[in-house]
Amino acid sequence: MRGKPKMTISLIKSTQGAAAQAASASDALLEAAFEEHWPSVCQTLYYLVGDRDEAQDLALEVFYRLHTRPPRDLTGLGGWLHRVATNVGLNAIRARRRRRRYEEAAGALKLQRAAPIDPAVEAERREDREQVRDVLSRMKPRKAEILILRHTGHSYAEIAAILDVAPGSVGTMLARAEKEFERRYRALEERS
Repeated sequence: MRGKPKMTISLIKSTQGAAAQAASASDALLEAAFEEHWPSVCQTLYYLVGDRDEAQDLALEVFYRLHTRPPRDLTGLGGWLHRVATNVGLNAIRARRRRRRYEEAAGALKLQRAAPIDPAVEAERREDREQVRDVLSRMKPRKAEILILRHTGHSYAEIAAILDVAPGSVGTMLARAEKEFERRYRALEERS
């Protein structure tokens, strides 16, 4: 191995000694900060999240961050710890809210999929859909189209653009189409 300098044992020992001293200083800083600020950091987090066990878990995260990424200026260490604690607590609240929203949506979806289908109710729904289709097929295509567009979530502006009409006339057109639909639907129900 030519060209590589040989490391002497004393150089290795001095490098290890410097690393050990730095680690020792870091550990001493962490221990002193922990002793002084643990109660107030836990209390801050408890006020934010409302659960003592979660607050302690989050406080451990705060002190882990101090150990792995300490601030450059240690003079305001208490303020830094409380700022990090506040950020960690707010992130936990956001995560909890997101998790709750996802779990509720998943639960609702599961209930929808798992709900037993009553054959009578399903037959009634199918009959209603057939009646609606029948009424729409008997209406003028433009009136049926405006009803379908509106009831599939399109805004008045979108309907105006799709049908190539003035946006101000959509409301009137929609009211007329709804009135005709209702009249035809009632007539169909009376015949049935």
